[in-house]
Amino acid sequence: MSTENGPVVVEMPNTFVSPDGSFAQMELKNSDGTLQVIRFSPETMIDFVNKTFQLFLNQKIQRESKFGHVSGQALAVSTTMAQEAVGGEAIVLGVRLQSGLPVSFSIQPSEAEELHRQLGKAVKKARQQASSSRH
Repeated sequence: MSTENGPVVVEMPNTFVSPDGSFAQMELKNSDGTLQVIRFSPETMIDFVNKTFQLFLNQKIQRESKFGHVSGQALAVSTTMAQEAVGGEAIVLGVRLQSGLPVSFSIQPSEAEELHRQLGKAVKKARQQASSSRH
């Protein structure tokens, strides 16, 4: 398997984090059999993982969305939860997608209050629309 730009990573046979935590290393095997090693600083590794996750999530939203909205597409969620973060400086909002993938957000308490207000309005409007569409 390769693309027009060359081989594709097909396996990650080895990973390593230095004992002092100063870097993470990944050994990658390409479709042409070659190996490559990449090293990340902790900050860059976190950025890499976050960007990769965001790319995956955006693609999943485009592919599986059932409900549209003017500014984006919505993924169906199977469960939700909210709890205060340690120290009370944030609220952790969590959802589990129907695929089982968990997604968590950290929001400020003032934003959580605004979200609570907006959710109340949205639930009321959704019930009204559902009721009027049945009649």
